[in-house]
Formats: sequence, C-alpha cells, structure tokens
Amino acid sequence: MKNYGFAFLAALAPLLSTPAAAQFIELGGHASYTEASGADGSWAGGAQMRIRFLGPLGAEGLIDYKRTTYSFAGVDTLRVEQYPVQASLMLWLFPKEWSFQIYALGGGGWYYTRSTALGPESAVGTSTTNRFGGHAGGGIEILAGGHVAFYGDVRWVWLDVDSINAIRDRYDNNPKSDFLHVTAGISYRF
Repeated sequence: MKNYGFAFLAALAPLLSTPAAAQFIELGGHASYTEASGADGSWAGGAQMRIRFLGPLGAEGLIDYKRTTYSFAGVDTLRVEQYPVQASLMLWLFPKEWSFQIYALGGGGWYYTRSTALGPESAVGTSTTNRFGGHAGGGIEILAGGHVAFYGDVRWVWLDVDSINAIRDRYDNNPKSDFLHVTAGISYRF
C-alpha cells in the first residue's frame, strides 16, 4: 500500500511546482470532527493550504489531529491518537469568479498513529505506526469579500491500523479504523 502513497505524491508534485499557474492560493485553519465505527467521535483542529490551478483543478494539503477511544462492553480498551497529513486533488464545479463553490476531492494521507491500550488491556502498552490511507469526499466554499473564504467538507478515510484490528479479533466486535472526517474552516486567499 505504501507504493500508492509515493505514486500519488509523484503525480501531485508537478502541480505544486508551478505556483505561477495558480489562480489563487489559500492558507487557513479549521475545526474537525472525526468518528469511526465502534468508537467515540471527537473534535480537534488543524491547518490547510489550497491551490486552484487554471480551469477546475486544484490541490489541498491538510494537517490535523485525531483522538479516538474504542470501548468494549462499556470499558475503554484502546486510545488511538493520529496526526493525519493529507494531500488531495480537488475538482471545482464552478468558475473561480463565483463566490459560492462546490468541489469534490480525493487523495491520500500519511498517518502517524500512537495506540495506547487501556483498562484490562493496559499490559499491552503503547505502540506507534506510520500508515498510508486514501480518502474521498466533497464540500462547499463561500468567498466573503475578496480574500476570506469559509468552507465545510466531508471526507471518508480508508485506513488500516493494527492495534484496532487486534481489538476486533480479541473481542469479536466490529471496530474499524476507517473514519468520517468533517471539517469547517476559514482561509485567507492570496
């Protein structure tokens, strides 16, 4: 699966190396909500950079923080902390001059993951991994004035985390490391 991450970044590199062809660049911050099957939902935040190229194509780089707790029979058994670093290709559906935009996005991300066993599993301890995962989604963006943009999007992330698989196998329940990632943010457009 790691080869897909390198292939995606290699495909994205020519786009990022030609900022002169960009119609605009945005830098900003966001609040995020994530929820995985079989776990609690959590709020966090992060930062993003977006570039729109000539025509409908663009790119986004996003960094975030995610903390999820998995439970079995009402007892917390695993806490997973992640630092997602995502790169997305974006497809804008309207011309850049419009103040209301709809977009689709998809790409990949690198996930530094720290898993800590809790409760009856605490003897297992803590482990760290680095994984690649894919994502796809869409959203809306509203330009307020000439330089400030507000946006909201939803993306589904496909990810495989060994510690979550071990809990699923041990307790014969169905937690998943895939998760829903909802963001709402503000950007400054250059």
